[in-house]
Amino acid sequence: MLGLTGTMTKWNGEKLSAVFKEMAATLFVDPSRIPSSEAAHAALLLVHVAWNREVGGPLLGQYQQVLGVFERSRPDFWSELRSHDCEALIDALRLLKRRRYSEDRRQVLVCGMKGANVHVEWTD
Repeated sequence: MLGLTGTMTKWNGEKLSAVFKEMAATLFVDPSRIPSSEAAHAALLLVHVAWNREVGGPLLGQYQQVLGVFERSRPDFWSELRSHDCEALIDALRLLKRRRYSEDRRQVLVCGMKGANVHVEWTD
């Protein structure tokens, strides 16, 4: 897992923050290792994009600009992720969402980290 703690109201027995952490962990080369802040934020951002694309929720068309901020802060964070190809990672996450959480149609409004906590806000 990400080595992070999550906060969110339960829905269908699972916290969405825990689901996002689980999905984000699949993007890391070494999921057992605690990622850099930039890699963790990037992985959560890609999960957010993938989730909302899959449920038809608000899109994050500018996500590449946010990733650019992470790159300027830590240019090597990409080495912690399985690929530099964001769209391929998003496609893999969409498939994972379809397989494991197909019934979960929540739309994510906000996803981020504060300290070690993952925070997700959503609407039905």
